[in-house]
Amino acid sequence: MIEYLNKEYNAALTNSNTSFSNINKSKNVWWFNVPVSKFKSEVNLLLKIEAGIFWIVLSVGFVESIEETFRIREDKNAVDLEINAGSNNFLCDVKSGGLGFDFKSFVKEEISIK
Repeated sequence: MIEYLNKEYNAALTNSNTSFSNINKSKNVWWFNVPVSKFKSEVNLLLKIEAGIFWIVLSVGFVESIEETFRIREDKNAVDLEINAGSNNFLCDVKSGGLGFDFKSFVKEEISIK
């Protein structure tokens, strides 16, 4: 997926600035644990759907405080995200302890992949 986006969209995605998730089989969410340290630079989230992906780009400073906006998993020092894939609150963080952050305005592309 990273290679495809780099080629087709002239992106600069790497394993260190990009995280990928399929929809969880037991809960209708995309689940991520993104190390807090990654947010010192741009973070890309790739959310897989049946026909493609949502590409979310989070620039440095996209929120005032990572720790006050999202649930931090202390044992991993990671932002613990569950981004809703259902129709209610679509693309919002639904993880307990988070503030229901809405990622819709950060979608760079919705990409169909055949």
